[in-house]
Order: sequence, then structure tokens, then C-alpha cells
Amino acid sequence: MQMDLQPNLQLALCSRPRSESDAPPGTSRREMKLVLACRGPAVNQVVAALSSGLAFAGVMSPWAFPSVALGQLTEEGSGVHLTRGQQEWFTNLPLFLLIPGSVAGGALAELLGPRTLLLLLTPLLTAAMAAMHFVSYRQVQDAGLAELLLLATRVLQGASAALMNPIVSVYLCEVAEERFRGTLASLVDAWGTFGFLLTYIMGSFLAWHSLALVLPACLLVPAFLGLLASQESPLWLARKGKEKEALRAFEMLRSSPEDMAKEFDSATASEEGASCWETARMLVRKSHLVPIAVSMFLLQAKELSGNNAVLIYMPQIFQLAGVGMPPSTSSIVVMATRLGCNFVGSALLHRLPRKYLMLAGAALSTAATSALGAFFFVQGRGDDVALLSWLPMTALLAFTVGVSVGVGPASWLVAAEILPHRVRSLGFGIGVTGYSLASFLVSMTFERVRGAWGSHGLFWSYSAGCVVYALHVLLAVPETRGRSLAEIEDAWGRRSSARTRGACEAAPA
Repeated sequence: MQMDLQPNLQLALCSRPRSESDAPPGTSRREMKLVLACRGPAVNQVVAALSSGLAFAGVMSPWAFPSVALGQLTEEGSGVHLTRGQQEWFTNLPLFLLIPGSVAGGALAELLGPRTLLLLLTPLLTAAMAAMHFVSYRQVQDAGLAELLLLATRVLQGASAALMNPIVSVYLCEVAEERFRGTLASLVDAWGTFGFLLTYIMGSFLAWHSLALVLPACLLVPAFLGLLASQESPLWLARKGKEKEALRAFEMLRSSPEDMAKEFDSATASEEGASCWETARMLVRKSHLVPIAVSMFLLQAKELSGNNAVLIYMPQIFQLAGVGMPPSTSSIVVMATRLGCNFVGSALLHRLPRKYLMLAGAALSTAATSALGAFFFVQGRGDDVALLSWLPMTALLAFTVGVSVGVGPASWLVAAEILPHRVRSLGFGIGVTGYSLASFLVSMTFERVRGAWGSHGLFWSYSAGCVVYALHVLLAVPETRGRSLAEIEDAWGRRSSARTRGACEAAPA
């Protein structure tokens, strides 16, 4: 099948008409529209990136929601009475469900296609967010169902968000061509920041039950409409043996005939139409296990720095510091800075080696969390910290710059890039599961660690996590800038072959 399609591929690439007058005789108007669409592969990639990015911002909004809603839910006269344990689960349920959901999301994406799965799950997450509005009804509260309904909606939000979380990075990585991949795929972290920032800003003006309706309307509804106009991953189509559909998607998404032919050949070079079970069996191959392990620990180590814990508990951190601007205003300032830095980091991925960015971001994050720990240490001794009132904001801004310019965008991009394309969806789902476990444990134990070690010990533990992340990047993560996905995969194969040859040569005769 591949040999029969290759001449057609070259013919299609070399004969793209530039206008209707250039079309071959007998070309129908519908076919002409399809071919003329190939003139704008960059536009098609941007539409796919914007749509999936808005979906990812919608995925992050349930994580940010408790930061602005929990204060309203627990104030006197709210009608909702959450215990201390229920408050913790209300905050961390989406992170907890991300642990099993990420692998399931990766498997479903490989079965159905990443775009198709996003189209199915986006309405579910929208409904789960909007359902929280009914908790504000007096009839529900009087019946004693408010707490149960609220936690049930959080379970649905967490489940749908967990399935969607690993798909966006994989989809962007496979939809974007090499020259745009660094920018479009690295903006996943920026979209997550946008989801947090929008939640913080709207939460400053809206009641929690109104916020539950407005957030999905602003993020998930336009994401769904944009995904309807986007293309399925051409690499997934090729993996499933759907060569004609893959060729059509390549034509819509690639501007270089040479790159299209190369990607098509690479995607159809090995097993076609592999089932989920066959894909799972591929995971245990040595050439696949190593990049999966490196990818997973890269995302896990990123969370040991306290990245998500700081995001989720940022208003509380400023409240603990007790200096500077009001906590809600401070949180908005930090998140706006993070969003701007995400775009800077995405631009730098084009110009600087990705390992350098990750190492520089880790160094700045280490310094910032160490300084914040020092502030809380001085405050905990009872010393006057009036002269250090600038330090919490400055340290969190520095931490934000380190994470959002270097650590965040590069980590998500590299973690997807280094995975072999045959196991990318499922392998990335496994990686996100490891990330989710680390993120959940760090976030869920925020208050417990602070109570046991003090606020200074908490942030110094994040400093140690930054050091672990930097060591992993330095010793295990390959440089991916300027290399195609096929070249990165070939490099892993050569490493595995070199280790095997070395072991054979070292063995006694």
C-alpha cells in the first residue's frame, strides 16, 4: 500500500494549483476547494493550535477554580458547608483523577484519534463545569445535597480534564511542522497560565456559581468550534493505516513537499494499523522504554519544584506573607507576568538550545524558592520583616519567570518530542500520569508539610526539587532543537544499538 501511494504523494505535492485557472481540466469545485486549502498550511496549524490551546485552558480552569471559589463557599451564609477534608478534596480532585486518567486518555487518543477525543470530551467538561451552578439553588441546599453535588461535579470535571490533559501536547506536536513546532507546541504552558489568569480575574468580579457558567463559555465552547474546523493528526492516521486520509491531512498541514514526503515515509515505514494491545506491547521495547522513562521523570521533576502547588495556593501564600498588595491582586499580577513570560519562552525556543533554557529556568527557580524560604524563616523567628515586604512578590515573580520562560514550555515540548511516534500518545499518557502523581502529592501535602516543617521548610524543599530537575535535564535529556521527530527517534535507536554493541563487546568470549 505504501509503495502504491508514494508516486501519488509526489504527484500531489508537485501539482498543487495556485489558483482555479491552474487546476487540471475536469476538477470539480469541491475538489478545487480542498486543493486550494493547501495554500494555507500555516493557517490550518494555527487554527488547530488555538482550538486545542483554548481546550487546554479550559482543562486548567477546574484546577484554578477553588482558589477563587473556596473563600466564597466557606463564608458564613453561603448555604454550602464543606468540612476540612471535603475542602481538600474539592481543591485536589482534578489532580488526583489525572493519575489514572492520563494513561486512559493516551490509550483512547491512540484508539480514536487525538482530535476526535478532544471533540468528544470538550462538551463533557463544559457540562461538568456548568453543573456546579445548580449547587447555588436554595432547593438543592435545603435538601442537603449541595456538598454531594459539588463534589460529584468535581469528579466529572477531573475525569474529563484528566483524559484531555495529555492529548493536547501530542496533538500539537504531530499537527505542527518542524519550523512551527517549537512555538505552537510550547505554548501549551501559556494556555494553562491563561486558564488560571482568566479564572483569577473573573473570580474577582463574579460569584462562584456565575463563574462556573462563564468560564466554559469563554474557553471550551470556542475550542469545540475551532476543533470542528481542524484536521486530525496525520501521523495518527498513518499509524492506523489510513494512508489516503493521512495524505489529505498532510496536504492541509505541511507547506514543504520534501517534509511531507519524509514524514509520510517515516510514519508508514513500520507496523500499520497497530491495535491498542500491540501499541502497549511496543512500550516494553528497550528503544521505547528509555525515552518514556526520561520523558516521565522530566515532567515529574518539574512538579517537585512546587510549580502547581504555587499556582493553586498562590493567594494563600501571599496571605501567609502578610505584606505588600492584597492576595487577590498579587496573584493576578504574578499570573499576568507568567503569561507574558510564557510567550517569551516560546520565542526563545526558536533561538536557544532547549536544554539551556530548562537549566537557566531551574537555576532561577532555585534562587527564588530559597529566597522565599529565607523570608518565612526570618518571619517565623518573630523578627520584623517590614524592610523585606518586597521580597515575597519579587521571589514569586522570579520563580514565575524561571518556570514560564525556561522550565514549563520547554519541558512539555521536549517530553512529547523525545517519544517514538508509535507510542507517543500512550507513552505521553504514562508520562503525564507520573507528573500527575507528583503534582497531586506536592499539592495535597502543601498544608501538612508547612505545618510540619514550617513555611520556610516547604519552600526549601521546592528548592531541592529544582536541583533534582536540573540534574535530570543535564544528564539524561537530549537536545531537540533543529531536529525533526524522525531524527530524534533515530537518535534513541542509535543509542540503544550502541549500548547493545558495547555490552556484547565487553562480554567474555
